[in-house]
Formats: sequence, C-alpha cells, structure tokens
Amino acid sequence: MHRCRIESMGVSLPGRRLVPRGSLKHAAFAGRQCLKASSYHPGDVHLLINSGIHRDEHICEPAMAVYIQHKLGINTEFQGQRTLSFDLQNGGCGMLNAVEALCALMQSGSMRAGMVVASEANSDRRPDPAYPYPSSGVALLLDLCPLGESGFGRFAFHTREALAQAYSSIVDLKVKRGQIRFQRQESIEDVYLSMSMELIDDVLAQNHLQRRDINRFIPAQISPRFLRELPHSGAFPQEKMADYSLHMPDTLSTSLFLALQHSITLQPPQKGEKVLLMAFGSGVTAGAGVYQF
Repeated sequence: MHRCRIESMGVSLPGRRLVPRGSLKHAAFAGRQCLKASSYHPGDVHLLINSGIHRDEHICEPAMAVYIQHKLGINTEFQGQRTLSFDLQNGGCGMLNAVEALCALMQSGSMRAGMVVASEANSDRRPDPAYPYPSSGVALLLDLCPLGESGFGRFAFHTREALAQAYSSIVDLKVKRGQIRFQRQESIEDVYLSMSMELIDDVLAQNHLQRRDINRFIPAQISPRFLRELPHSGAFPQEKMADYSLHMPDTLSTSLFLALQHSITLQPPQKGEKVLLMAFGSGVTAGAGVYQF
C-alpha cells in the first residue's frame, strides 16, 4: 500500500506582523504558502480538514473549513470538481487525527490529494490574561507517494477519560461577545508525561520499529519544563528530541507541525530518515505517528 506523504507545507508563524489578527487570516496565509510550494493546483484538493480550536468570533457553524476553502479558492464554483470541507477538533492532537483520517481516505482510492489546516487566534476584545496561545497557522498538502516509501506509517492514540476535565477551554457567554476561559490542572503536564512511554511503545510496535530506528523525535512544544522531563519518562534521549521551547511557545493545534517544519528547516532530512511525532489533546488524549522521509 502506498504511503501518504507531506507533498508541501505552509506556515503562518506566531508574531508574524504581515498577517492581520485572526484565525481565518492565519489559516489562509498558511494554506496559500502550502499551495505555492505544491505541484498541485487548488482544484486538485479533494478534501480540506480544519483542526483549529480557537477561531474568529467563536464561530461554531458553519465549519471554519468552509471559510478557509473559500479563501483559498478551492473549487468554490460548480465546474465539475467538488471539495468536501469539515472541522475535526481534538485540541493539540487534532492535526494528527486529521492526517490519519485523510491518509485512510486516500489509501482507499477516494482521492489523490487533500489538505489539513489548523490555526489559532483569540479574537476577544479583552482577552483573559490566562490565555496562553499566540496566533499561528499551519497547512499540509498530502498525496500518495508514487514509490510508496516516504510518508506516514501507522498512528496510535491513547485517552484517559477519567481525566477529561484536567484541561479544557470554554467560551464564557456571560461576557459580551464571549470570552475564552481556561480550566487547567497544574498536574496536566505530569499526566502527559505518564502517558508518553506506553504511547511510544504502541506506535513503534504498530510500525514494526524500535527506538534505535527513530532518527528524530518531535513532540508538541508544550513547555520548557515538559520537554526537559520528557527524555526521563522513557521517551528518547535528549539528542534525538526537537526542543525549541525557549523560543517557540506552545500554539496548541499547530504546535506539532510548526516544530516539524522548524526541524526540517534547520536540518534537512536525509532519504529514509524516520521521525516520531507526538501531541497531546482533549480527552485527555495522547497521539503519535511515524513519518519516513
């Protein structure tokens, strides 16, 4: 079976002054950069999945993916080609979930190319001071690797439902126009750490790999403290891990793939390199996947 590869990637970095404030603006900017770097025409994108959490004006419906599709000009007119767009939300794991779903659809023969997008922005006029995430955006265009060697392998997701309330965000409608508020237990990072070893063992087993086969370990950039402790939790040695947390803040749904983009920019991968990606989301959920260049 052919693997699904990242054919192109686009990002809208935190603090980027050229991009006006707003999740839609960041998603569209990242999407345009992704399409510009791609060999595909916008009309070739058969599915667009948006995994961002915090969006402009706290829009719930219609799906934010539809707005992004329109901004990118992807089959917005009835000319024989159609694109399905929908939102898939799971906090910091959302993009990884969306990638798994898109890979399954492409490998079934349903389509040849699709896009996964995520963006974060707090559009509150008076944001809660506790809101931690700077605005950002990421877009990935996936297709089937012609030779079947490069791309994503199998994924693993573990959820601890009993801890579902350990970390959540809500929109407080008692505040005019709504306000994003967070409920976060101090122990949440310890929960993530406690889930890491079993998750990594699972995803490696599913891909018939061992730790020594992995060249890079790229986790979501949760915090400097979290990434200092992660190698001691049975993950990977420090030299294999991508830790950019001193200058790259956690950006929730975009964090994992911003870190991947930064890693391959600093050190372009060699053919055959294997990367283990890991993120944490709602539920509490931990997710991981293996990508081979």
